[in-house]
Amino acid sequence: MAAPLAYTLVVGLENEDRAWVEATLLRGGLAVATATEGDVLATPRLEPPRLVVLDDCGDAVSRVVSQRRLQLHPPLVGVPILVLAWDGGVESYTAAITRGASAYLVKPVSPQELVEVARRLAGWQTAPDRTERRRRLRRPMYMKVELHLRSRGVRKEARLCDASGGGCCLELDEALPAGEPVRVVLQAGDASTHVGLGAEVRWTRPAEAGGHRAGLRFSGSTAPLAAKLLGFVRSDPS
Repeated sequence: MAAPLAYTLVVGLENEDRAWVEATLLRGGLAVATATEGDVLATPRLEPPRLVVLDDCGDAVSRVVSQRRLQLHPPLVGVPILVLAWDGGVESYTAAITRGASAYLVKPVSPQELVEVARRLAGWQTAPDRTERRRRLRRPMYMKVELHLRSRGVRKEARLCDASGGGCCLELDEALPAGEPVRVVLQAGDASTHVGLGAEVRWTRPAEAGGHRAGLRFSGSTAPLAAKLLGFVRSDPS
């Protein structure tokens, strides 16, 4: 399969869903190549893309298997994966994220949201080291969270934009003072997972698109759980 440089790879069955995803991303200004999972796995010298979009029409079990096979394919190790699926259940969402997906969008998704998320993930800048170790150190993410400012008793909407096993970066509408204790409650789409991660604000700075970005470090007792939930520690052998 021929692929342009700095491209997004859409993986899925050759159907209307995949054609719509391809057309939407092309209109959004991204270079796109499409292929079935079988074609990708049969191409050992594939040019690594900036982003893989797994457009899946199957059930949660087969989707997890497909995601893992793609993540282990040598040209794709370290490449962010955006999962698209019709299943909006919390279990399916968390299964993808805990196994290393950078984002999970439920279909039908708006063209604007798909393009925005794809651009963010495809624009992630990393060192050229695409080893498994590098992939586990840090990766871009797109996830809604509820941020609890514990000292003020305030809850705010925020968005997780990258994470590692020890901390994360959020986008929100206000600057937070360094040292402020917070609690990050993960959201699965529009539903809460009711899982909260304790953290401390390390820094805040203005975001390019407006608002602010805040760097958080997970608390000592929370860090192992955060690493597992965000996919930096394998929770099973799949």
